[in-house]
Amino acid sequence: MRVSGGMTLAAVDPDLSRAPRESDETIHFAHKRNAIDLIASLRAHVARCALFGTYLLRPHPITPETDDTRDRWRAQFNEQYNCMQRAYSLLEGTDPDGTLPQDVCTWLQTSVSATPKQSSTLRRMMEMTQGVRAAFDADERRLDAALKAHYTFGFGEFHDTVIDICDDLWTQLDHQRNDDLLQARENGDAIGNILARLERIGKHVRLVSLNASVEAARVGDAGKGLGVIAVEFKSLAEEIQHLAATARESIDDMTSNSG
Repeated sequence: MRVSGGMTLAAVDPDLSRAPRESDETIHFAHKRNAIDLIASLRAHVARCALFGTYLLRPHPITPETDDTRDRWRAQFNEQYNCMQRAYSLLEGTDPDGTLPQDVCTWLQTSVSATPKQSSTLRRMMEMTQGVRAAFDADERRLDAALKAHYTFGFGEFHDTVIDICDDLWTQLDHQRNDDLLQARENGDAIGNILARLERIGKHVRLVSLNASVEAARVGDAGKGLGVIAVEFKSLAEEIQHLAATARESIDDMTSNSG
């Protein structure tokens, strides 16, 4: 944090360098929020896989579909399937797209692996979706059976599990956010105490410079050297007070933004 004349708060007092980097915390929070959204989207992707699988099983009753139409449905199914794969990879601790930080992926993996039933439900849903995909080119009876199992499980236990996972992740994120805000307030209070001490020092130095000026004027020519020192002390006092005031404004801005 820069204050004046090229100086930083850390140069004034090493403790001031401990101020939280709100921009980094905000970005990290956004990454976790986006990760939760990706996990929550699993419900929609499962529903779309069931929809396009049904299209392939039961063609349009009036207008026969062309091969291009059925290929398009397959492409739509595969697109949803690929989105599901990415979400599952995130829950296993990696991001195939490389857009989420590794610590966020590790956080997801740790959270889900703590509940074996959730992990088992996710794996089972993925296996069922793979079964639907494999049944595309098989007989209709096999596809029909795969879709029924997929639908029943996807809109039952799997749906509830995804909700529970997202609720748990949001609870953790809220707690972490509250802890970060509490830590930021504590850091702000500590810095405020340092600034108050600087302000007191500035006032004291200013008083000393005033007394030195009075004494220099009283002794006349013999006090010229003392007068010069008094002027320097006055400048130093003003600089200290300016630094403290500027730093306090920066802290107030940071506190208002974090709220």
